[in-house]
Amino acid sequence: MMYPIRLGYSTAKERIARLLENGHHAEALVTTVFTVEKTMRRTLRQLVVSAGFTSTIADRIIRNLRGLDAVKNNWDIYDPAHRKLTDLLPQTDWKLFKDSAEMRNKMVHGERVYDLVVCKQQAETTLNALDRTKDSFDREYGYSGWTTTSKRLKSRLHIDPKVQAMVEPPNNSFKPKPLRGSA
Repeated sequence: MMYPIRLGYSTAKERIARLLENGHHAEALVTTVFTVEKTMRRTLRQLVVSAGFTSTIADRIIRNLRGLDAVKNNWDIYDPAHRKLTDLLPQTDWKLFKDSAEMRNKMVHGERVYDLVVCKQQAETTLNALDRTKDSFDREYGYSGWTTTSKRLKSRLHIDPKVQAMVEPPNNSFKPKPLRGSA
C-alpha cells in the first residue's frame, strides 16, 4: 500500500510496524520496499523541479524511471552538486535496498516464497536503513519526500542559454519544397 504525503513518514512507519506486530511479515517487507522507492522517487522529483523543470515535466521524467537502478543512475543529473545517490548512502544500505527489492519482486511475481522470519528481519533492517536515508536527504536537501511542496508552473530552464532556438530562419530564406502531387 502506498502512503500519501499527507499521512507523513511516521504514520507510514507505524502502519508497517503494525503489519510486523500482527505477523504480516511478508506484507511488511513489500510495503517497506514500496516506501523506500517512494521516498527516493519523491526526493528525486523535487531535485528535478529544483533544477528548473516544471512539476508536470518532473512527473514525466520520474514516471519513466523503472526500478531503483534507474533512480540511482539518474540521480547525479539533478543533484545540485552532481553527486551520485550512492555517494549519499552507505554502501550497506544501498545493498540492503537492492536485496529487499529483489525479494519483494520475487514474492509478488510468485517466483519465490521466503520464510516469515527472514521477511521480518529484512523489513526491520530495511526500515532502519530508510531512516538513515531520510535523515540524509533532509540534511542534504531539506526534503525527503514526506512533506508537500509547491508546484513549479513556469520553467526556469534556458535562463542562460548557450544555444538559441531559431524561431524564424535568418532573412526568411527558408522556403519549403512543395509536396509531390500538390499544385
